[in-house]
Amino acid sequence: MRRIRNSLIVWMLCSASSPAGAQTLQPDFASLARQAMELQAAGRYAEAADAYRELEKLDSTQVATHVNLAIVLVQLGRFDEAIVEYGLADKLLPNDPRIALNTALAYEKAGNLAEAQRRFAALHSASPDDSKITKLLADCDLQMGRDEEVIKLLTPIEKSEPDDPAVAYMLGMALLRQQRVDEAQPRLDRILRNGDSPEARFLLGARLFESGDYPAAVAQFQSAAQLEPDLPLLQSFLGQALLNTGDPDAAAAAFRKELAANPNDFAANLRLGQILLVRKEDSDAKALLESAVRVRPESPEANLGLAECLVGLNHFVAARPYAEAAVKAAPDSGEAHQTLAAIYRDLRMPDAEARERARAATLAAKLKNADPGPGVNTAAPDFELADAVSGETISLTQLRDKGPVVLVFGSYTCPNFRAAAESLKDLYRRYGTRAHFLLVYIREAHATDNWQSTRNSDLEISPPANASEKKDHALMCSRKLHLPFPAVVDGMDNKVEAAYNAWPSRLFLIDSSGIVRYRTRLTELDFHGNEVESVLGRLVKNEKTSAAVTNK
Repeated sequence: MRRIRNSLIVWMLCSASSPAGAQTLQPDFASLARQAMELQAAGRYAEAADAYRELEKLDSTQVATHVNLAIVLVQLGRFDEAIVEYGLADKLLPNDPRIALNTALAYEKAGNLAEAQRRFAALHSASPDDSKITKLLADCDLQMGRDEEVIKLLTPIEKSEPDDPAVAYMLGMALLRQQRVDEAQPRLDRILRNGDSPEARFLLGARLFESGDYPAAVAQFQSAAQLEPDLPLLQSFLGQALLNTGDPDAAAAAFRKELAANPNDFAANLRLGQILLVRKEDSDAKALLESAVRVRPESPEANLGLAECLVGLNHFVAARPYAEAAVKAAPDSGEAHQTLAAIYRDLRMPDAEARERARAATLAAKLKNADPGPGVNTAAPDFELADAVSGETISLTQLRDKGPVVLVFGSYTCPNFRAAAESLKDLYRRYGTRAHFLLVYIREAHATDNWQSTRNSDLEISPPANASEKKDHALMCSRKLHLPFPAVVDGMDNKVEAAYNAWPSRLFLIDSSGIVRYRTRLTELDFHGNEVESVLGRLVKNEKTSAAVTNK
């Protein structure tokens, strides 16, 4: 797709190199103009820009000078300056479609997708049959997440240009993101019929990603990257898939690769910003989240992320409009209301703070069980599994009869589980005599293949072929992580893992009556040791009080 999109962009830019009418030029001006164009043709853009600036001093009425300077500035990445030059050219030659198109492209490259989309849409309205403009508008809409608009724009073009891979690619991606898989499949098939290609593997990975099969999606994305690592959106999707498999380090690396090639990618800016925000790297996160808001100003996630980042930097006044925008765009987001309440508190707005906290509490009660698996205040599924060391059967019932249970699911190849191990051991040191801790060893998150997390950690673990190998993996995990609590091994049918929707890693706090009182994923974005300890402390205290009452 990058080859196709760039060929359009370069052709459009170069086509506008001399839109001005003929005019008698002074010899010095003509000589300098030839020199500037030769420097531009040779790729010596900085020198060419200086030459065009000198030409402007000699005669500022030449449209070609402004346009060619703008083209050179785009090549230098100085997009705002280029936009100014296109504006000057437009004043001299109003309503020229070539200048208008190049201006829209400059806005797109500058990351102002909203303005670029507006200008592409105006060009499309003026020339609805120009397929190149339609594709550029569709590409801009695709970057902005306007998938329905992409579908409306490209469906008619597909009929007249059925063999255009750019149309099949963009249309297929938009349909997949709308979860219209059956409609996307023919476009994928069309690309596949033209032979193996990075675009085909990418679309196949996107289909797997949308279906929730993240490991398979990662495999397809990595395969596509071997063929064309700079394919637009590829590293962004790879990063999101890696994040969903519990590998934030590899995800961050993929997001950085995407941003190196496409600084305006929304998902890469947002997700990398969120990762850095969790790691308390607020200053670095701020620039990324600002970019995400600039690309999609209506996004509640981006506005909320930037608000939280600014709060972390103690910039409460600056954070307020972003938190308010997040609440307006996503009124059912408890996190957005909670963040806005915190901002109002620091701005000493007690009535507004109370209103937002009440709304956050109401939403929290409704949304806490949205993730599949046993919900808070519901019964935890019972199970009987073999202890990895003794082979004796351990059931949830026999554990909870003796007090609260900290039930942990994970595998050694899950980087999030390994990262959480120290916090879990610290919890065990403080509560191990008053609560029962148990690891349920489940499917490997990242068995050998091409996972960055396993390569970085020198892990060489193949998927277990049988129950005995799975037990060996559990024993190795407990040994290498120095886990002080017992481990049981889920069956090869992964039955307990499925009952708790626990892959790749998860934690549940269960009281002595068998009711789930807390649950969390072990991702960097979700796992907060202080929250776990707070709930566990209350459970232990309640159990102690209950026992005292019973003894009386």
